Amino acid sequence: MKKIKSLLALLIVIVLCFSFLSSFSVSAQSYTRVDVPGATTEVRLARESYSVHKTISAETLGLSEKLNEISDICTTNDGKTLIITEKGSRVVRINPDYTLDKEIIVTDEEGNPIKFEGAKGIYGDKDGNIYISDTSHARVLITDPDGKLQRILGLPDSKFIPNDFVYQPTTIKKDSQGYMYIASLGCYYGVLMFSPTEEYLGFYGSNTVPASALDTLSSLWEKLTSNDTKKSRSAKKLPFSFSDIDFNNEDYMVTSTGRTAKLNSNSAGQIKMITHNGSNILYKRQLNGEFSSSTEVNFLETSRGSYREAQNLISVAVDDDDYIYGLDSTNCTIYKYDSECNLITAFGGGIRVGEQLGAFRTPVAIDLAGEDVLVADAELASVTVFKPTEYGKLLVKAQSLYLTGDYEVSAEVWQQVLDMDKNCQLAYRGIAMAQYSRGEYDAAIESAKIANDNSIYDLAYQKKLSIFVNENFVWIVAILVVVIGLIVFGIVKLKKKNLQLINNKKVKLLFQFPFHPFATFEEIKYKKLGSVKIAMVITALYYVSSVLNVTSVGFLYTNTLLKNYNALFTLAASIGVILLWSVCNWLVCSIFSGKGTFSEVYVATTYSLLPMIVFNFIKVILTHFVPLSAAGIIAGLGTVVLIFTFFLLSISMIITHEFDFFKFLLTGLVTIFFMILVVFVIFMIAILATQFISFVESIYTEIAYR
Repeated sequence: MKKIKSLLALLIVIVLCFSFLSSFSVSAQSYTRVDVPGATTEVRLARESYSVHKTISAETLGLSEKLNEISDICTTNDGKTLIITEKGSRVVRINPDYTLDKEIIVTDEEGNPIKFEGAKGIYGDKDGNIYISDTSHARVLITDPDGKLQRILGLPDSKFIPNDFVYQPTTIKKDSQGYMYIASLGCYYGVLMFSPTEEYLGFYGSNTVPASALDTLSSLWEKLTSNDTKKSRSAKKLPFSFSDIDFNNEDYMVTSTGRTAKLNSNSAGQIKMITHNGSNILYKRQLNGEFSSSTEVNFLETSRGSYREAQNLISVAVDDDDYIYGLDSTNCTIYKYDSECNLITAFGGGIRVGEQLGAFRTPVAIDLAGEDVLVADAELASVTVFKPTEYGKLLVKAQSLYLTGDYEVSAEVWQQVLDMDKNCQLAYRGIAMAQYSRGEYDAAIESAKIANDNSIYDLAYQKKLSIFVNENFVWIVAILVVVIGLIVFGIVKLKKKNLQLINNKKVKLLFQFPFHPFATFEEIKYKKLGSVKIAMVITALYYVSSVLNVTSVGFLYTNTLLKNYNALFTLAASIGVILLWSVCNWLVCSIFSGKGTFSEVYVATTYSLLPMIVFNFIKVILTHFVPLSAAGIIAGLGTVVLIFTFFLLSISMIITHEFDFFKFLLTGLVTIFFMILVVFVIFMIAILATQFISFVESIYTEIAYR
């Protein structure tokens, strides 16, 4: 009995020890995003790229007073890090090994301490001078390395600054030429730019307000109809202000915009790279090889479970290899992007209740010390230091080689990355490009398929197709000549002997109407040669072709993630629309004295869809053989078929109801409006039914508990 008690006690101690140790482990797993069909991304867990090295606090630095409300950190050229607190007017400088160098007391010329409560930012230039963004007092304090005040930089006196401008400096950065840039809280004009001699040069690189066609028309209407009273009460859309700035190796300014949408969701364009003329040059390479501006890229999450609050990218930093780090204060996550906006990794976490190492409560700033990532947390009064893992170093090395075009060397490193993480999409993409450059086109196609990279797949496939055509050109031409000859011979024989392949008049009508639509629909209307059974078969074929058009096209033309595909939506969009159109058109045209019955409308509608059905089947086959360069041709053919289908539908409805063209247009528009109304009513009934069922369930639950 004593042995059993001792064993139980030992187990309890072991469990408690593991629980205690787990409280000091990283709370959030690293993850990344991968490109998936449909021009969307999917979050996937990834191997850890960064691990917590240590936490810097007043206790670890040997300071007696807590670093209350840290507001910013900055690593200087000599590897030392400056920490500033918003409360207490404190500046602490730490050594590259994260030990205390000194606590800097900012003083004036007479040695009196200067208070800067509410200061939001700090910066150290290459000469060791310290710049403090004294936000609450609308000034920038410039001191020497020991904290002695040199000068104060207030709001410049310039005609280029609006009279109502509120100067609240938050961030200061300098480029390699000595030009200084100051971001002011809530300033939507851009950042204030100063020369190396601190002469004000103007605003630089502002955000723009995204505008739709409706916004443009609304603005034009406002200008045409506005008066003084209306102007005084109107509200303007203003661009979002920068939350932080940094510079890359080429002196391009990288900016972060906190929130780009005021709703509980994220928009796009949170990170930009601005050239000297103020334009954004940060682009993302899409799956098809095209590039889109970073203003169209959502650098954050589309959703995070049930947590829907919009994220806030409050700080940004750029390393020596031009990788961009962004700090989100909502989910307390650090994002690392390359120069093509590919997410390398995301780590951190805590969602403002973090207790464990690597998690945060109120993260306020991010900076880099060599390869280390430093994140300051105001509430925890600490700075967390992350170091790259072996996997993280390999991943960055391989991606850097890939971005510079050294595909062959990168392939070896990518293989090491894959050995450590089989889910790394970037690795398959890099290996695919290396295989393509070596002429291993089959292997490149397979790797590109795993990486979901259409552009590399298309390049390899075009090469493979070109080789096949060159090697078999004579046989291809010979087979084409024989096939065409057999078709011509068969047609001539049938005409000479006056043979009929199809004797059933109703079935024969299907193959006749695309070439003789007026005569065909007149026979359907007046000779009753239309068949409801055939129409039902056509409806089923239309549904099948619609499903195949989504699920079975070639890899280069796939635009749907199959695991998220629901065939019921296609059912509603195909068979549902056909039936809804038939019913609504029959009812509407009956009011307008239309002569068609419901069965005639249904038959005429389905027969008109036959060209689209044939095209869908042909498209599914073609997409498995033609390269991506033919996408425009296929899309063009699709447009022609759609127009031809509308033409056939117009003729069929005109003949079925005995309308003229303008009456058909009127009834067609009314039919579409009626269809929308019916769908709205169906949705309303479904919502009310759901609420009623929930109400009944709640009553049943209450009765059951009582």
